[in-house]
Amino acid sequence: MYGYGDYFDETLIKKAYKNVGESLDEYVKLAELILEDYAGLKGLGTEEGLFSRGLLISEEEMKEYFVNHPALRDKDAYFYIMGDMVEQALYHIKSREEATEDKKILPFCSIRESFGLTDPMLVALVFAYLSHKSRGYERIFGFLQDDIDSTEPTIGLVLSVCSRVFSENVPSPYDFISEKSGLFGSLFMSEGLDETYPLRSRLILTRAALAYIDGKNSVSDTEQKILKITDMKNEPEFFAEETKAVTALLNNKDRLSCIYFEGKDEAAVTHIISKAAEKCKKTLCTFSLSKIKDSEADDIAEAEEMLAFFGRMEGIFVLVSEVDEDAVNDAFLLKLINRFIKINEISPILLSGSEKTPDMLKTGRALGEPVLHIAVKAPDVKVRTSLWDYFMKEEKLSKEKGFSSEDLADCYEIGYKDIKASVKQAKINMLVNGLKKVDKDVMVEALKGIGTVNFNGLAKEVKTVYTWDDLCIGKEESRILKTACDRYKIKNRIGESWGITKKNAYGNGVSVLLYGPPGTGKTMSAQVVAREIGLPLYRVDTSQLFSKYIGETQKNLNAVFDEAETSNVILFFDEADALFSKRTDVESSNDRHANQEIAFLLQRIEEYKGMSILATNYYSGFDKAFVRRITYAVRLEQPDYETRLLLWKNTLPSTVPTEKDIDYEFLAESFELTGSNIKAILLSAAYMAGAEDKKLSMSYIVRAMKYEFDKLGMMPDSGKFGQYAAYLYG
Repeated sequence: MYGYGDYFDETLIKKAYKNVGESLDEYVKLAELILEDYAGLKGLGTEEGLFSRGLLISEEEMKEYFVNHPALRDKDAYFYIMGDMVEQALYHIKSREEATEDKKILPFCSIRESFGLTDPMLVALVFAYLSHKSRGYERIFGFLQDDIDSTEPTIGLVLSVCSRVFSENVPSPYDFISEKSGLFGSLFMSEGLDETYPLRSRLILTRAALAYIDGKNSVSDTEQKILKITDMKNEPEFFAEETKAVTALLNNKDRLSCIYFEGKDEAAVTHIISKAAEKCKKTLCTFSLSKIKDSEADDIAEAEEMLAFFGRMEGIFVLVSEVDEDAVNDAFLLKLINRFIKINEISPILLSGSEKTPDMLKTGRALGEPVLHIAVKAPDVKVRTSLWDYFMKEEKLSKEKGFSSEDLADCYEIGYKDIKASVKQAKINMLVNGLKKVDKDVMVEALKGIGTVNFNGLAKEVKTVYTWDDLCIGKEESRILKTACDRYKIKNRIGESWGITKKNAYGNGVSVLLYGPPGTGKTMSAQVVAREIGLPLYRVDTSQLFSKYIGETQKNLNAVFDEAETSNVILFFDEADALFSKRTDVESSNDRHANQEIAFLLQRIEEYKGMSILATNYYSGFDKAFVRRITYAVRLEQPDYETRLLLWKNTLPSTVPTEKDIDYEFLAESFELTGSNIKAILLSAAYMAGAEDKKLSMSYIVRAMKYEFDKLGMMPDSGKFGQYAAYLYG
């Protein structure tokens, strides 16, 4: 038989290990020293030779066992010598580990300290490693356990071996399988556990433990299908106050089992927790419930092992995202969260969701105790500005002159995730269109791409193609509209920094009423305002809002405003007098319900934090209470001569081929038309000229005017057309 001096070089005592291979090799030698001794018990090196009982035990073998003194059974004189040799070997290894500065090359040492393993448990760990190291050890374990199919070491084998080499402190089988030790499910696979007969429990290293021994020193180094390592060290700390509070909570010595973070922007919640974990010097592991639910059982088991092992080894925080009422009511997912809490004894399990804490978590019915709830507010305008600037810098996007991150942050009340996604989408759009700098139009299109707006047929988007140059209205009216735009673009910055928002019991939205005769530019004005602000414009279909059923109209109005609140759009109520008409005396139940609907609409539009634009031809029919609550009212009159002249000259784009003889001054002077009339005439004339492959000329314009007058039921006065009257019939 070989002894300590045959396996170990005594001159290396207290000398540091050079690499992980050298450290592992000496642990293998320790295991082989112990196994060789136990093989001697089986007859190795004797004249009779090796024997194995298999499934039978002879009478002579039974007698041989019981003739010995009880204290010496399964022991012999060599036992005492063997105990000294194992003690020497352990001293040899531990002295070298103490001399080694880089603990990363000492996986067994790190595991022993983190799990608090006794020497017999350390032997169990090394035995389990041997069965992974070589198929030859599988046969040895099968032989030593009298069962050639038992290729993994069992607790029974470890205790039999250790009872021969350790004189005291040999653990019981229950010390291995107890929840307190936490060995099964973290160090050894749960599938090897036999709670009924603990001695039969097989010691199979978890994938996480094996990866660690093989050099994957942290959870970040290991590949895992459903576990995501969240590391935001390269990002600034956007939410300083929130991060500070969460850090203090996670550092609290009084351990909490579970904390629920409620926030509509879960990416921002993750950012805050990641920064807090960074300050606590721990790794953040994130699990998505929706992803877990669609995963294979084996992948989930591997994730649990990873969590349990590295939770003990390096200290980690576990964040389970996308938690909602449905998830809590799902028995499988709830059981999974409970297991996470159970195996991660050191730190609380963190849950996040966009909804308020589910009732079952609040009351403690789901997890056995109430869950601490933390509401994470949406980022304010300062934080949003920082996010826009940071992500545009990360994507190396240059801004066009006049393009402002502050305006984007103020107008678009979106969070971390959507800002990041919109910047990435903007970069893609720029590459596709060959643009070098980002401007408002590019970003608005990108923002449309990252979100879905669904009004279920109650509102439809209106393309905003017009600019201030296209809008031909009075200077005062134009100034009021620009004032409304400026107010909306700074409503959060000024409202928060000047404290105005705190004194406002309602929302800080902006509402604009456009009124005047038909065709005076109300719809165009709404488009210009939306383009200036940089928000999509949605026209509310009033015909779809109204319902003959009691309560349905209010339900539809609620749906419109609720969707608008979360979608960052401008609501455009055309023919708004149908909605905001004067309340009447109550003479029937219909009157009462109609008045209730008007009152409800007044309340919603006053509370709405976005922008709403209303257009009507009948200002006198509006409820006075509503008019008082409107932010700005703009009367659009019939255009005067100068305005009509601009409309005639500027309505069509400069790319339209035009004859030089068009008498715009004559047209503006002779015909008091509205902007919509002029636009209809010019478009009709342009298409007539295009159909004949000719340039736009007075003849086509006059003919188009005749068609417009016919449409309006007006008889064209040939005298007004002067020298161009002949074109009426040409």
